[in-house]
Amino acid sequence: MTETSSIPTPAAMEAPARSAFGTALAQEPGVHDPAVVEAMTRVPRHLLMPRLFAPLGSDRPARRWRLVDLGDEPELHLAVCYGMDQVVVQLDGRPPGPLMAGDEFTGVPSGQSSGAGLLAVTLQDLRLAPEDCFLELGACTGYLSAVAADLTGRQATGVEIDRELARDAAQRLAALGADVRIVVRDGLRGVPEGLWDAVAASFAVRRIPAAWPRRLAPGGRLRTTVTTGAPGWHATALVHRDEHGTLSGRLTAELWGHVPDRAGGWIPLPQAPADGGRRRSAVLAPPVPFERGFWVALAHNLPGVRRAWGAPGSEDDIVLVARDGSRAAVARDGSRVVERGPRNLWQEAEELHARWTAAGKPVEYRLEFTGPVQRVVGGPGLSWELPMG
Repeated sequence: MTETSSIPTPAAMEAPARSAFGTALAQEPGVHDPAVVEAMTRVPRHLLMPRLFAPLGSDRPARRWRLVDLGDEPELHLAVCYGMDQVVVQLDGRPPGPLMAGDEFTGVPSGQSSGAGLLAVTLQDLRLAPEDCFLELGACTGYLSAVAADLTGRQATGVEIDRELARDAAQRLAALGADVRIVVRDGLRGVPEGLWDAVAASFAVRRIPAAWPRRLAPGGRLRTTVTTGAPGWHATALVHRDEHGTLSGRLTAELWGHVPDRAGGWIPLPQAPADGGRRRSAVLAPPVPFERGFWVALAHNLPGVRRAWGAPGSEDDIVLVARDGSRAAVARDGSRVVERGPRNLWQEAEELHARWTAAGKPVEYRLEFTGPVQRVVGGPGLSWELPMG
């Protein structure tokens, strides 16, 4: 008699995958609330995204993907779904019609469930209480809304602009018995009627749409990523409406942030100018990445500027680029600066660093609302307005 080994079924693989997910999530930076971790582990995330795009190659952000189906490749599917990175469920530029599992695609994500650590910190910041009315803007698969419904014990609402994503999310949430209502609309143009105790935007915006805080209940909280389109320099806005209707908030430089809304996108990478550049020694060596307060201030005070990221783990120069083609390459020890194009980008950065230092090197900024004006205040000599358009 020949002995055969049993092949694990998806159900048999699910429990250890979810258990490992909870353990890893509890160790993510900034994650500290066991109730949030437990709720995120309870909701079967894999059933809300039975098909996903696994990244191929080492480049990040990825541009090549393979479509993975839960039924065909359960081990790989569960590993991606219950990892800590964002999970991509839709690509721009994909061919029309049914897609075959196992096929490879090139494209930019147009639908993703954010990284687990970011979702956990979002729920922690919103301090959800039983019976809170929760609204998610950019719901995608509805996972965050399902976790919020679990935590509050009442129906959560998710807004999603993409009809295909919204349809799939509504069907899968209903199959799970999750108490989530999915609404198809553009969250940038308004939110569903009513007052909300907690609002989470699962995409980044240049400024907070006026309709969002207007719909906050007294004591309500709103959390969103504020971006300039510069990847990697994330800032979280946490807004509060008091019992008198007054808005206040803070903008904090963060490790994680959501991707921009579809209309915004990232600042493009222009080609480097052909000239040999202007060489000098740096006044300022590039601040280390965890000085996030400076990099956020740079993104907002040098509009249209972003970093050109090298290969993961590379020791290349720090390279800043601007929309007009200006470029600065700075040695990590500050021994060399090469600036090209019409702007001296690193000189601008050095001047801003002096202002940031004089203001006390803030990581957290005050967010003030005066009529339509949204002003970020970091200290003496360091403030700016979020752009109106």
